[in-house]
Amino acid sequence: MQLAEIKDSVSKFAEVISKTLDVDVLIVDHNLKTISNTYRYFDKFTLIRRISIIGQVISTGQVVAIDDKNSFNACKECPDLKECEMVGFLGVPIHYQDMVVGAIALVLPKQRVPQIFKDVRNSIEFLERMSDLLSSKIQNSDDYNTLSIIKREREVLMDSIADAIVSTDDIGYITYCNKQFMTYFGLEKSCEGQMIRDVIPHKTVIEFLQKQIVIHNKVFFLELERGSFYGFISCNNININGNRNGMLFTFKPISNINTEISGINHSNMLVSFRWAERRLFSQSVAEEAKRLAVTDKTILIQGERGTGEDILAKSIHEFSDRNTKGLITVNCNRLYRELQEQSIFGELGKLQLAHKSTIFFQDIDLLSMYMQKRLVEFIKTGSIRQAGSHDIKSDVRMLFSTNIDLEALVHRGSFDDELYYRISKNTITIPPLREDKLLLKRLIKGDIEFYKEKYGKPDLVFAPDTLKALYNYCWPGNMQQAEDVLEQIVYHCNDTVYPDHLTQLNLIQLEQETVQSISEIEKEKIINLLNSNRNKDDVAHLLGISRATLYRKIKNYNL
Repeated sequence: MQLAEIKDSVSKFAEVISKTLDVDVLIVDHNLKTISNTYRYFDKFTLIRRISIIGQVISTGQVVAIDDKNSFNACKECPDLKECEMVGFLGVPIHYQDMVVGAIALVLPKQRVPQIFKDVRNSIEFLERMSDLLSSKIQNSDDYNTLSIIKREREVLMDSIADAIVSTDDIGYITYCNKQFMTYFGLEKSCEGQMIRDVIPHKTVIEFLQKQIVIHNKVFFLELERGSFYGFISCNNININGNRNGMLFTFKPISNINTEISGINHSNMLVSFRWAERRLFSQSVAEEAKRLAVTDKTILIQGERGTGEDILAKSIHEFSDRNTKGLITVNCNRLYRELQEQSIFGELGKLQLAHKSTIFFQDIDLLSMYMQKRLVEFIKTGSIRQAGSHDIKSDVRMLFSTNIDLEALVHRGSFDDELYYRISKNTITIPPLREDKLLLKRLIKGDIEFYKEKYGKPDLVFAPDTLKALYNYCWPGNMQQAEDVLEQIVYHCNDTVYPDHLTQLNLIQLEQETVQSISEIEKEKIINLLNSNRNKDDVAHLLGISRATLYRKIKNYNL
């Protein structure tokens, strides 16, 4: 700490000493820099040198008292001796934390020397008291600066926390609030000094002020003209040395709960179109999904079981501008019907957790009819109806998937027609694996290499007939089945994998058509189309060939 940092206090001290003793006062720091001086008798002071009298006070840390400068050796050697108007001198060091940080000096004209030195001991004691007071001022300033730093560090720390925090005194007047508190409750200026019940007029806050019973994570909703807040509140007493010294209130938004819970599952973060396009979805499916992902539109994903509708939903969410919060999934197939309503619509239900994020209803066809109607109500209003409480707004982007023809269910009365109408406007259909041979081959080759590395079998080889059988298999379980089967094959086999291994392992049932040649498959397909009473133009169109090519193939196959 430097004397210059309390210059105002030093100047006041110099004035008090000067008026009290009727002398000129000079106060310098340890670098011999003048911090304050009075001009009671002298118009100016000569340059202060290290060899000067005041320099000696700072160098030795001792009191120096001289009634005649001409008798002081240091003065005799001073180049400014003739110009110096000072006759007598009295100086004391200023100590702080075992260091000399400066000195207080009385600069005496000839007429003031006898009076000051008449009782020099009292003069010295007076200056030493002034020196001690200056030291305490330095300490107070250091303490204040330290507290200011601590306070600023606290503010930075509190502002970095996602929750809103506010503290009050033991009556309820706000003593501090962080940036999030002002943001969440729409405050434009500091509310310090106001009663918290006036800023947050909620029964839970008032109840805590009255009863002072600790509250942990209680559901909290407050709607004000300046905005609304929905989440959880915690109220605690601040106790120091057994005495209650204030209160602390913490508010956690429901959207933060979403992030904390979904953050436990890091799999969402690993799924992206860049990853999925390489192995799971055709380019057309991926492009359509990307086009819709950047909107807030509701999407229905349909396809056979195992086609990766859950991965596509995660990819859509990660591609959207809601990807900073986790995807919330509702697996309708795993919900007990009596628990469906609480899980989806209840306090801290998934619709609330998905606020500002995306919710994915997997197997929506398995949701009960009553719940379907409640979902329609939410889609219309964007509000969750709570019994005996306010309706809760939730800003949610909605994705759905099904392995069933929902339109057929609607016609049979097994699915709510209005829900179907609202969720089917933007539908992405994932074709089964057997219909995309290019994707199938890419998936099989990729899985084989992955599991060979995983199980340490770099020399494992798949015979051409084996690969042909795998490529031609219908894969009713789609990519999920393919991954399971290929892992088992690699795990159980060594050296070369032959078609017999597939039969022995009983992993897939190889049908006759699976091992048919391409010509046999083509022949059979042409026969089936001709037997369906279609004309030859339609048959050629369905086969993707010209009418002339069709006639040539009919002739070659003796049809």
